[in-house]
Amino acid sequence: MGYTPDGYGQISVGIYNCLQPDRQVGYTAPEEIYLKRCPKVEFFRAGPAFRASWDYSVTTSEIEAEFPRSEAYEKFGIDESQVAQVHKDWTEWAIGTDERYKQSASWAAPYGPVALMSIAKADLLLFAGRRVAVAPFICGSTPFEGVQNKSYVDEASITVTDSTTEGWEFGLSAEAGMEKKDGPGVKATASFRWSKTTTHTTEVRKSHTESTTIPGKEGQWTKLDMRACAGVYSGWLRYPLPGGDKFGIYPMRVPVQAPGFPNPVAEHQLHAPASTYSDTETTLLRDYHQAEEDYAKALQNTINAGPSASDEGIFAGANLQLMEADAERRRLEAAIEALGI
Repeated sequence: MGYTPDGYGQISVGIYNCLQPDRQVGYTAPEEIYLKRCPKVEFFRAGPAFRASWDYSVTTSEIEAEFPRSEAYEKFGIDESQVAQVHKDWTEWAIGTDERYKQSASWAAPYGPVALMSIAKADLLLFAGRRVAVAPFICGSTPFEGVQNKSYVDEASITVTDSTTEGWEFGLSAEAGMEKKDGPGVKATASFRWSKTTTHTTEVRKSHTESTTIPGKEGQWTKLDMRACAGVYSGWLRYPLPGGDKFGIYPMRVPVQAPGFPNPVAEHQLHAPASTYSDTETTLLRDYHQAEEDYAKALQNTINAGPSASDEGIFAGANLQLMEADAERRRLEAAIEALGI
């Protein structure tokens, strides 16, 4: 696809920080996917902010280069003569959209069509796409240098619904996260779901309580990621016009949970030679790693101090230390993200 890996071997695909599509990740996201519904993805968390999970910025020319429309038409069972409009991007409203609906979705401008499409017509849509990357959602990540051991625990809550026999569509919603085992940490989550609505559901809660030890190497930076198990698919969304014999087409790039894979969390160790980074970048990475350690200690101190009246002064001091440590951690995290490290 022509994506350039960064120092750790990650690639940027639109708004997603992903792993290359052929990377071994412990699960198999199918090469192509066909959903008899609009992919209903909610949000993911990157640092302190929630971000929308559809890559709304994609254009027809981008997706055509990754997955030709002609192949999607075969999946949909239609031909070019049945397509009334191929939208150039997600700023264009679906044909025949009522003005009242446009007003109700004005909060999402300029991507109001997304808000309506994912809710109003979700069950009338078809999506076909090709995998361009895997594991787009980082639930937790930390870089460290040299020989150092880290222990982590991952947790997930999974709701499994009846799977369908149509294409690759499976019923699954998942939330996944990671926190340090050797000191309390803030858990970030990725949340997404799709498939048909059904009343037949089974909730499964999973938690790995055993630790994972990650040894680093001298002269090497190692980054440990916990990511939701998913593929990123570039493709096309088909919606029907009144009458049912004509259709509109949108370009689309979305993450989809790996079908049939019961564990929504995967661990990835990414490595980079120390020489990959400049002195300034290396200092930033070291400072961030130390800030994570300081935050974990400050959080533990706050918990130990407790909110009791007798220890009110100690608790207030520990809480201030925690806020300062968290602010420093987030500042460095933002700087690393801005530099693309």
